[in-house]
Amino acid sequence: MVDANPADNELKRYWTKDPRGLAKWVNKPHPWTSLKNQLRKYVGEERAKRIATTWYHDVFGYYPGSDLARVARGEKPRGNRIGPG
Repeated sequence: MVDANPADNELKRYWTKDPRGLAKWVNKPHPWTSLKNQLRKYVGEERAKRIATTWYHDVFGYYPGSDLARVARGEKPRGNRIGPG
């Protein structure tokens, strides 16, 4: 099957696999916000939020608002345990 929009895959590959793209957001204090701000230059605010959330999950393996994200930033989880409660 031929990809209907190969430019989308190139954009995703740049921001999630390429060291140049990753360097612009992964090690920032607020990586989701950094990625969203970069993406909104190209796709608009609302779409940038959706894409940033998906690509954040692709790179880190958890969602930006999750307890795992909080712990990774050095913060305490919201409850007494991490994971299904």
